[in-house]
Amino acid sequence: MARVLTVDIRLDGIEIDDRLYGYPIPLAELDALFDEEPEKFDGSGGGRTSGFWSWRESGVTVKHTDGIHALQVKFSVTGPAHRVRIEGRPFADEFGPAGPTYPNRDFGSGYVMARRTDPGPDQHVMEVGVEQKVRRQKKKATPAKKKAKPIPVADAAEFTDLNFKLLVLQDLMYDKGLIKPAFDIHQFIDAYSERDIDVDEEGYAPIPEALAYFAELPVPRALLSEVVELVLDGGNDIYMQIAPRWGGEDDFFDITDFTDVDLLPNLRSMTLTGVDEETLESLREKGIDAQLL
Repeated sequence: MARVLTVDIRLDGIEIDDRLYGYPIPLAELDALFDEEPEKFDGSGGGRTSGFWSWRESGVTVKHTDGIHALQVKFSVTGPAHRVRIEGRPFADEFGPAGPTYPNRDFGSGYVMARRTDPGPDQHVMEVGVEQKVRRQKKKATPAKKKAKPIPVADAAEFTDLNFKLLVLQDLMYDKGLIKPAFDIHQFIDAYSERDIDVDEEGYAPIPEALAYFAELPVPRALLSEVVELVLDGGNDIYMQIAPRWGGEDDFFDITDFTDVDLLPNLRSMTLTGVDEETLESLREKGIDAQLL
């Protein structure tokens, strides 16, 4: 039977069963709370350190960016139903059963948030959590500030599905370092002049300008032969750049059209989410070892 925690999300940390865990909370200290091993979605290769840990049976999920500390901690309030309070008050005082799917409010050093089911007569809160703000020094704007644009290349590949292209760019840009410089959302914002982009407010979903950058980014055909394995992991660096506050639950980055596999002559393995067995089998027929994450 899963352990039910008594949780109070506070400005100075998270109190769990009368013990205060101050920010930033070490992953190892959270892991010690549970008898089960966490499922780790940390990706592989390229020195990636961002990702998610999930104690599924215990109903606790964390997001991290360094493999050491939890940036975001979420607690299930429905099966198992952890007893969650926010600054000493029941979470329902802050987040009632009906409303937007992902409500949140500024919490000083971070954000308190919830996840509701889809709107309807039975809508209710599923998770409550907190995420720390990442403080960084903003560069001074200069008159020469320009909109960041990809550099054109000769003989660029044309992709049918943007999410498939993102998966290829994860491999070529972040894992192998063959496309440089690697896109950094904060550097992009510093160079972007058409509007102010607030990562803390907008980062729970793909930031349109970041997504547009990758849509326009040319990928040289000559590099596509380097792609051997693709992994659609919620902790992929490219997703954390496009939607830095994304929790990994939505289907924003699911692939719906796999015709682009024909662009990759040496692709041998794909690990995916959000696809059915028929899709997996069609990929296997092309000689690709296709599995679910």
